[in-house]
Amino acid sequence: MIGDERRAILINKLRQDGYIQVTGLAKELDISSATIRRDLTVLEKEGYCMRTRGGAVRSSQGTTLELPYELKKQKFITEKDAIAREAVKLIENGDTLIMDSGSTIYALARLLTEKQRLTVVTNDLQIAILLANHPNIHLICTGGIARPHVFTLQGTEVVDFIKTLRVDKTFLGADAIHADGSIGNVNIEEVAIKQAMIKAASSVILLADSSKFAVKGFAEVGTLKEVDFLITDANCPSDIKSKSKEFSTKLILAK
Repeated sequence: MIGDERRAILINKLRQDGYIQVTGLAKELDISSATIRRDLTVLEKEGYCMRTRGGAVRSSQGTTLELPYELKKQKFITEKDAIAREAVKLIENGDTLIMDSGSTIYALARLLTEKQRLTVVTNDLQIAILLANHPNIHLICTGGIARPHVFTLQGTEVVDFIKTLRVDKTFLGADAIHADGSIGNVNIEEVAIKQAMIKAASSVILLADSSKFAVKGFAEVGTLKEVDFLITDANCPSDIKSKSKEFSTKLILAK
């Protein structure tokens, strides 16, 4: 198979799936992983994809494409860790928390060992596994239906349960934050869950790296007006800064 043929196959897979995992595709096409990596380097230079550890993701993710959890964790690691360090400063010993799903919220969960007597509610199975054995955290899982590759729980059971709660803080993730201040999500089935999480909390803290300002979300969760804190990185665009000020949302830029 010549290079142009291989790269045409890779481009088509990126368009269909949104991502490529090198090892699996090498077996599928019966070519070496090194060859695919070289092709992905070419495609990245041409703007088709962004390289990640173990593969690549499509440069433009679209409004309804949700990436597997493991791929999300590999993107913007430095920014997510910095955002998590700012977020943990807002947590006090004894707080009750709702932790949304997602890799940025997971980065925050890793820091909760610094705190005492926390009650944490989550629908993220990765976060639940991380916190399950910690003696200073009372962990509550929402129940619901597990989604493969994303490792979250969803369904009406999750929404109904969260509606019964009143917590100190909700730490919310987002797939997109638009210039008008609206918060977008690619999976419409998660919208009601996130809206319930917002209503359940005395304070809502939205965690999002600056890549979320460059994409669109299919379904609207709410707006920055419903958020008390937005924690992002230094590449936050000026229109989001203006909207945060307009909506009285405190903006924290992590370094």
